[in-house]
Amino acid sequence: MNDKRSLDVRRPWGGARRRPHLPWLYAAAVVLLVAPLAGRQDEEAEAEPPTVAEEIVVSANRYEVPASEVGSAVTVIEADEIERRNPVAVLDLLRTVPGTEVTHAGGPGKIATVRMRGGSGAQALVLVDGVRVNSVTGGTVDFAHLLAANIERIEVLRGPQATYGSEAMTGVVSITTGRGMKGWRLSGTGETGTHDHRRFELGLLGATDRWDVSVSAVDLSTDGVSHRAIEGGAVEDDPYENQTLSTRLGAAFAGDGRIDLRARSYRGDTAVDGFGLEDLNAMAAQDEDTISLTVEKGLGSFWRQTVRIGRTDATLLGTDPDTIWNNYEIRSEIRQIDLQSDIALGTNNVLNLGLGTENRRGASVGTFDEEADLDSWFVQDQWSITDDVHVTAALRGDEHSTFGSETSHRVTVSGGWSDGRGRLHGSYGTAFRAPNFNELYFPFSGDPNLLPETTEGVDIGVQQRLGDSGATLDLTWFDIDFDQLIEFDLTSFTFGNVARASSSGAEFSLRYRPNVSTSIELSHTWNRTEDKATGNPLARRPKNRTTAVAQLQPTDRFTAAAMVAFVSDRTDSDGAVMDDYTKVDLHLSYSLSWLRPFVRIENLLDEDYFEVPGFVTPGRTIVVGLRLQRR
Repeated sequence: MNDKRSLDVRRPWGGARRRPHLPWLYAAAVVLLVAPLAGRQDEEAEAEPPTVAEEIVVSANRYEVPASEVGSAVTVIEADEIERRNPVAVLDLLRTVPGTEVTHAGGPGKIATVRMRGGSGAQALVLVDGVRVNSVTGGTVDFAHLLAANIERIEVLRGPQATYGSEAMTGVVSITTGRGMKGWRLSGTGETGTHDHRRFELGLLGATDRWDVSVSAVDLSTDGVSHRAIEGGAVEDDPYENQTLSTRLGAAFAGDGRIDLRARSYRGDTAVDGFGLEDLNAMAAQDEDTISLTVEKGLGSFWRQTVRIGRTDATLLGTDPDTIWNNYEIRSEIRQIDLQSDIALGTNNVLNLGLGTENRRGASVGTFDEEADLDSWFVQDQWSITDDVHVTAALRGDEHSTFGSETSHRVTVSGGWSDGRGRLHGSYGTAFRAPNFNELYFPFSGDPNLLPETTEGVDIGVQQRLGDSGATLDLTWFDIDFDQLIEFDLTSFTFGNVARASSSGAEFSLRYRPNVSTSIELSHTWNRTEDKATGNPLARRPKNRTTAVAQLQPTDRFTAAAMVAFVSDRTDSDGAVMDDYTKVDLHLSYSLSWLRPFVRIENLLDEDYFEVPGFVTPGRTIVVGLRLQRR
């Protein structure tokens, strides 16, 4: 049957792959309706109007530190911004981060890659609740399926990050699931729009004196657009479905102890097209489950111990009854255990000690099934020399069962002016990426003797608050050198450590935030990349990217958020110049007691553009919806 709307994914060896009937979604609905009856909401005390507090950054030093003490370049996207922008996917939030580029190969559900500071998608580490989710087979993360539901915080840390080990060559994207708050909050969202877009979400947040819980269930579907740009026009749309379940259960114990169990699971099914032609029956299904258990406890007045156990399982399944080429099953599994001790050596000095072990297993059914172990340690010292000068130094060692050992290091400095309004910040570090399993083991092209890719990078910047206006300016220069890059050698038809590259540039941002309800941020990234062998810029890395995000609340009930991105000066892998483009998104909402109607317009200007040549991006998309929230 030539009808992709059925989304009936079939296994290569025959037999239907059962589509889930969403029992967990129905169960979640029952829980969400009944749970508020289990507890009585405390009366909320009257409070003073909220003020803008200084950001706390966790990812930079793997320890909670005020942003003013962090030497690395980092962007924090918090819960209030996520709620106001109301994005469907995380990638829509990352588009506005300085030094970060999103390339989406088509419409909803199609491959989406995030690059940082000119690196590849495999050279940026992605963590979900502290657990690695980079594929061990392909190395990257497909952000197309990662929805923004029940995410309270995203930290984007730029530059080589030694303490995180493999993949953190150009930075780290750390995503944190929402935590329950005092008083039960029940929410439901329904929306519909262009391309028969439909999204339904149920959510619950709640907490007692000891326990807290958050639950979110999402069902998303759309007819989408044709995957490929076809000469003469598209024949059919390529629909997409996504079901995502996210939960977090936390509890306090023994005074300052805390335990968190977090799980996130998604199932994404999308119709795809072949190389330059319409394919009426080709399907791709991506399943991923991530779970983490974190225990934290103070051991005396100067020592805090953290233990994290994490697991990621992902399967990519391709099916096409019309050809053998689009049938595949690829599996990626990661098991990790991390121990971290935070020891106060004095009032101005914290020593961080870490041990970790990972088991990585990857399989391409019918071609290879392999695994590797990666053991690591790190030591880091965070020292406040004065109230305004803060230094961090770190060293990490990794032992990989395939290529051997690798040592990385990192130093950062943050030094403020005497008036507390400005500071210099900078970092220097090295990092590496272990070869992925396709590069090591794929038949005929893989090489098990590959060495890791390595990088060395430096950045230095200045940050200045502009009087008492609520505006802050930041200008950061960076330079990164890549060595032993793994590429496919057309002479030997194998992967090899044959490439070198560099990336340098500047990140500018101006943020105006006079209060918690108003935020305007303008950023520009200038990035010059070079393939050392050819002298050409790296493919699909724009030299210039300008973004603006405005979040306004002109009245108590009306909220508006707008995002603009202008991208220019790109070349494709064949050297062809790619067109510039401007993308504008808008979100408007109005609060009516516990009801909040909203409208979201994506690609407001109906721009016709490509992020990846040959792959269609949707035109103007209009979505209307209603959010219900009871407290």
